[in-house]
Amino acid sequence: MSHRITAITFDFWSTLYQSQSVNKVERIKKLKASLEEATQTELDLATLTTAVQETWAQWNHIWQNEQRTLTANEWVHILTRNIMLPLSPLAQAKVTEAMELAVLDYPPSVAAGAREMLAELAQDYRLAIISDTGVTPGRILRHILTDSDLIGYFHHLTFSDEIGVSKPHPLAFHSTLQALNALPHEAVHVGDLLRTDIAGAKAVGMKAVQYIGISQDELTPDLPAAPDAVIEHHDQFRPLLAQWNRS
Repeated sequence: MSHRITAITFDFWSTLYQSQSVNKVERIKKLKASLEEATQTELDLATLTTAVQETWAQWNHIWQNEQRTLTANEWVHILTRNIMLPLSPLAQAKVTEAMELAVLDYPPSVAAGAREMLAELAQDYRLAIISDTGVTPGRILRHILTDSDLIGYFHHLTFSDEIGVSKPHPLAFHSTLQALNALPHEAVHVGDLLRTDIAGAKAVGMKAVQYIGISQDELTPDLPAAPDAVIEHHDQFRPLLAQWNRS
């Protein structure tokens, strides 16, 4: 028996928004300056670069194995522990804020076709975002959504730093569906990552669409479920919904 789709959830990064290319060396130099200003301590760039890589490795391990994303504050704490650089509470707060705001130096752009798609879908469906956050918290992503005039299309926004879990944890999906007043079989999730977006949505009973217009995640033998559909451009999504709702 088919069920009519009434609600749609979207990933943020590499689905609705495309990241700009970032000069990683310059970003680490900026972090170095922030740490040095906060602690009045001169740091070695090579040592800091290695520590940053180790800190991101720890972030990824927790994201994949504990289904949560470290906040910027936690990230800074791990980094400074790795380089044995104690921070006062005030210094910790300053460096954390600099990390949270760093994305605004290279703000992401709206993915091709996403704006037009959302404008059309918002007329007939309840929309939400379910996004894992890195060191950029949900409050900054709201700022980006507001600046690009997309925030008004969404009934609800779910960010991992705010709910304490990340995709594919069921709570990320169930809490969003509850806010949309939709059952899993009435909803579809669109995202780029198979482990988090597709597997997470399918596990709670939603349909799942993989968007590969920006990046393409590859199927692996251990993936519990394949996407219901794959799209390369956002203008392919509305006809897909129409087909599902006719069947």
